[in-house]
Amino acid sequence: MTAPRAWRFPAARTFLLDNGMRVKLVDMPGRFVASVAVVVGLPTAVETPRTEGVVGAYSAMMLADAPHAKAGPVSDVAKAGGMITTKCGHRGPAVLADCPVLELPRLFEALAAMLLRFEPTARSFDAHRRLVAAELAVESDDPAGLANKLLHESVLDPASRYSRPMSGTERSWQHLSLADVVELYETQVGPRQMTLIVVGDLSMLDAAKAVADAFGGYPGRDRPPVADRPPTPGGGPRLLCRSGRGGPQTRLMLGCFATDRLDPRWPSARAAAELLGAGPNSLLNAELRGRMALTYGVEARFLPFFSGGMFVVSGAVDAEHSEQAAAAILRVLHEVRHGAVDPDLFERVRRRMISTAAEIYESTLAVAQQYTELVSCGIDESYIDDHLDRLGSLDAARMADDFRGLVDPGRLHTVAVGRFDPRAPALAGSGLDGLGCA
Repeated sequence: MTAPRAWRFPAARTFLLDNGMRVKLVDMPGRFVASVAVVVGLPTAVETPRTEGVVGAYSAMMLADAPHAKAGPVSDVAKAGGMITTKCGHRGPAVLADCPVLELPRLFEALAAMLLRFEPTARSFDAHRRLVAAELAVESDDPAGLANKLLHESVLDPASRYSRPMSGTERSWQHLSLADVVELYETQVGPRQMTLIVVGDLSMLDAAKAVADAFGGYPGRDRPPVADRPPTPGGGPRLLCRSGRGGPQTRLMLGCFATDRLDPRWPSARAAAELLGAGPNSLLNAELRGRMALTYGVEARFLPFFSGGMFVVSGAVDAEHSEQAAAAILRVLHEVRHGAVDPDLFERVRRRMISTAAEIYESTLAVAQQYTELVSCGIDESYIDDHLDRLGSLDAARMADDFRGLVDPGRLHTVAVGRFDPRAPALAGSGLDGLGCA
C-alpha cells in the first residue's frame, strides 16, 4: 500500500471567450450542486469623492433590476432550487450563485442577463439610497460597526478609499444619482472585466459550451484596465473613544497597518492570529475570558487587502475594566513577539490549520469563494498549495520573529466605544496621555 496523496486545492481549467470574458471551470466529482461566482474587476478606486458608493450601488442593483427577474431567467433559477446573491468589496462586485449541476445552463442565462443587460431603474436606486441611509444612521448606535469604522479611519491614510465604507458616505449620497450608476456601467463594465468561476461535478454536462451559449453572444467592449490604488497607512498611533448608551460592555479594538497574502511572512501572520484569537482556547481568550473574566470572546485577525492590510484585535469587554482589558491584550502581544509561546501549542495550531484545509474546501461554495478572493486580488490558484507548504515548514521561533516585524504593541491604534471612566489614563498604555475622547 502507498501513502495517501497529499490534499491539493482543486485546480481550474481556464479559457477566454471571444468577447474577452475569462472562465474557470473547477471539476469536483460527486458534487451535484454547483457553485458559481462572477468577479467584476471594478475597484472603488474608480469613484470620485462625489460618487463614493456608486460601485456598491451597481452591485446591489444588478440583481434587483435583472431583466425578467420576476418572470424569466432569474425566477427560473429560483424555481429550479437555485439562489443568486451579490456582494461588493473594495476590489469590486461579485455575484455568487448555486443550483443543481444540470440547471447550470439556466443559471448562466440568468447571470448573463444580470451582468450584461443591466438596466437600472429609479425605483431600485431610491430603495438602495434608503437602505444606505438607514445603515449609516444605525452605525452610530452599533458599537461594533462604529468601532470598526473608526479604526479603519485611524489606521489608514484618509486619502485612501479603503478608509471609508464601500456603501459611500452621507456626504456622497447627497449628490449620487441614478445617472452616475448608468455612467459607471456604460464606461467601466464589460465582459473583459469579468471572470466566471464554475465549481461542481462537470462530468454531467458540457459546461464550456453552456457558458459560451449564455455569455458568448454579448459583444466585448474595449475597456481600459482599472487599476486599484493600494491603501497606505495613516499617521502614528491614536486613541479614539466614543461614549455609548451606558451598557455593561465597551467595544474595544486595537490595530495597525500590516501586510497581505503575498508577503513571505503571511503564514506566520495567520498562525499568530490563530494562536492569539481564533477560539475560546486561544491565548487572548484564555487570558481575558478564562482567567480575568472580562469578555465573552476576543478575536485577532490579519485582514489582507490586495496590497497591504491590517492587524486587528477586537472584542466586547467589561465596561468597568476596559483599561485592564487593553493592558492584558498588549501584554499577550508582547509575549508572542518575544517567543513566549508553548511549542506544543504552536504545533497543534499549525497542524490544525493544515489538516482542516481539506475539510474547509470540501464544498463547492468554499472553493468558489476562495477563487473569488484569488481572482479579485490577482493571485494565481497555486497560491493555496504553496501557502500550505510554507505552513508545513513553519516553526514557533520563525513565527515569533516574523510577528515581531509586523506588529508593535506600542504603535497600535486603539478605539473604545461604550462606557469607560474619562479620568482613566490611556486605555492602551502606549504613551498616550488621557483618553482623548472626541
